[in-house]
Amino acid sequence: MADNGKLTITLDKRTAQRLADRAREEGVSPERYAAEAVAEIVAERDPEPWPPLSVSDEELRASVERQRRDIEAGAAKLYPHEEVMAEAHAILKARAAKP
Repeated sequence: MADNGKLTITLDKRTAQRLADRAREEGVSPERYAAEAVAEIVAERDPEPWPPLSVSDEELRASVERQRRDIEAGAAKLYPHEEVMAEAHAILKARAAKP
């Protein structure tokens, strides 16, 4: 691979078509979609450890229990999984774009 980060790969027809379809659904070029997919895969395998929690195990358990009670009582606002994941992906993309 060149120092400029460019990489040339050959995909089979089925994979290339699926890539183009998914890129179109996301509203980006196939090249950008592929670059973001590779960046996500590489980031997932990053050996960097998670930062330590800033709360104790007891505080975390108490918070989870409070949230569970709020959900059961109908006092919590719940968000669709798709919405949460879309926001998480946006955060990851923004982080990846920073030098």
